[in-house]
Amino acid sequence: MKSIKHERNDDMKKISGTILIASMALALMTLPLSAQTSVPAAGTTQPAAPVQQKTETPSVQTDPAQKTAAQPAESIPQVRPLKPSPMEVGEPETEESLLVSAEWLKKNKGQVILVDARPESLYTGGHIPGAVNASWTYFANMNAPTGTKKWGTIWQPATMAKRIGALGINGKKPVVVYDDAGGWGQSGWTLWILRMSGIKNAKILEGGLTAWKKTGGAISRSVHKNKAVSFSIKQFKEHYLVDTDWINNNMGKSGLVLLDVRTPAEYQGKIRPFQEKRAGHLPGAANIEMQNFVNGDYHFKEAEEIVELLQKHGITPDNEIVVYDTAGVRASFVTMALRYAGFHKSQCYDEGFQAWAGNAELPLERAE
Repeated sequence: MKSIKHERNDDMKKISGTILIASMALALMTLPLSAQTSVPAAGTTQPAAPVQQKTETPSVQTDPAQKTAAQPAESIPQVRPLKPSPMEVGEPETEESLLVSAEWLKKNKGQVILVDARPESLYTGGHIPGAVNASWTYFANMNAPTGTKKWGTIWQPATMAKRIGALGINGKKPVVVYDDAGGWGQSGWTLWILRMSGIKNAKILEGGLTAWKKTGGAISRSVHKNKAVSFSIKQFKEHYLVDTDWINNNMGKSGLVLLDVRTPAEYQGKIRPFQEKRAGHLPGAANIEMQNFVNGDYHFKEAEEIVELLQKHGITPDNEIVVYDTAGVRASFVTMALRYAGFHKSQCYDEGFQAWAGNAELPLERAE
């Protein structure tokens, strides 16, 4: 009798368990689907919910060839700016810190290092006696493929220091850089590099070689070389340049101006004189050609004239300004001119339009 009683008790337990499971199933059926999936099965451990990554849907890029007119800044996708960061105030320039006259140079030529920033062919055709030649490519990496972030960009500090020292520049003796009208503003490019390298006592010859000739200055066709000296750069000074990533992350930010200083034909996408991968300009960019920052005699315009020029485009000294051209030469010249005119939050896009156009994922605008 005792064993039969135990068997009955066991049967009752099984029946009770079955009823309990059925009740739980019925309760689950009355819950919403979302609640059902959140209830763990009996006797199991609930796994941790996966962390969902927030993603941004990239904007659809329109083929530049389909553009019929330049698009305003409002056309920049609303998801921008992607990761905004402030542009810091850079080193200011004044007329005294930036420029020297041909008359001053005639009196002080023996006390300075002269750098002719024009192409070698023009240098050998006639230059100021005692000047060494260093065209823009002397300071730039020309070994990288075109259309990449490296092509035409300045050398790394260690390499740049050796190249500067090879010109006889030690950072102590004053330097005067010149080019001439009709160029890309290579003197500004060289000065911009010297400033980043920590050299404060370097200046541009106002009016270039033409101004020198007008004063009756002598011309030489003999190649001149200075004795190489030791020069070092621990790191470039900050706030002189921005890169592609910074622009892409900040594009569309309030107060940011993209200033294209190429010719109108380049800006509009009608020509690609340097075999850029694509034609056009950065979205929302204003266009003020480099030549507008100098007078007909290749002297810098007065600071007040430059301020007025930019105000016509709605640009003030309060704006953050990224200056760009194809590979940074014209842009660096304008950057120095802007610093002289009081636009201290202005920096050069050294990688340039050629790098931006070389990345098919980055947006462009084109006007016809």
